[in-house]
Amino acid sequence: MNSTAKTFLVLLGATVFFNVMFYYLSSNIEDFENLPLPPKKVERYETGNPLIKVDAQSRDTWALLDFSTGQIHRVEDMEKDVAPLQKLNWDLAFQRTKIVTNGGVTNPKGPVQVKNLGQVDFDQVEQVPAARTDFKQDDRGWGGSIVNKALVDWYIYRTRTHNVESKKDVYLIDTGDGFVKMKIINYYCERPESDCQSMMCTRDEAACLTLEYRYIPNGENTFPASTIEQPQTAQVTH
Repeated sequence: MNSTAKTFLVLLGATVFFNVMFYYLSSNIEDFENLPLPPKKVERYETGNPLIKVDAQSRDTWALLDFSTGQIHRVEDMEKDVAPLQKLNWDLAFQRTKIVTNGGVTNPKGPVQVKNLGQVDFDQVEQVPAARTDFKQDDRGWGGSIVNKALVDWYIYRTRTHNVESKKDVYLIDTGDGFVKMKIINYYCERPESDCQSMMCTRDEAACLTLEYRYIPNGENTFPASTIEQPQTAQVTH
């Protein structure tokens, strides 16, 4: 059998195969449409501690958070809006991935300082330390930008997907009127970070930081225990 005949038979066989498959699919399409899709895996971060979501999406304003009340204020320029920075009650300020504090270079009259405890169990951090060692206030970084060395590397930047993922470090924050322990558990507004580890999440979906925290006022030395009976849920896959 010459090559022309072989080619003809291959093409003929392929044509018959695709026609049979098309007929089968078209005649059974309703069966496929009626089959339920497998349930989407839902990933949740459950905690018995308070959660707060900070909208830091704006590149034109900063979100100033007061842990004692949960209230959020907004200012446009952290270096020029000196008067509101000194008058408002706030602890941390957020803009996209940037986090600064009410203390040091940002506000020399502010008392806030932060210590990074690393990736420890949040609920195992029970006591306020007697000695205030290794706490950081804001300072000037390279290029003159304001940074807090305890907070500046709170995230991992995924070069393959260009996404941001929290390191899940736990931070102790001396607010001047109390103490806070805090962990950043998500950076995305409606998605869990696990969705963004293997696919690109758009910038429009980013910069809504979900924080797990506990606040105690001055005079108290022990953080309340986690209330497991009524856990709050974050990072719900939609």
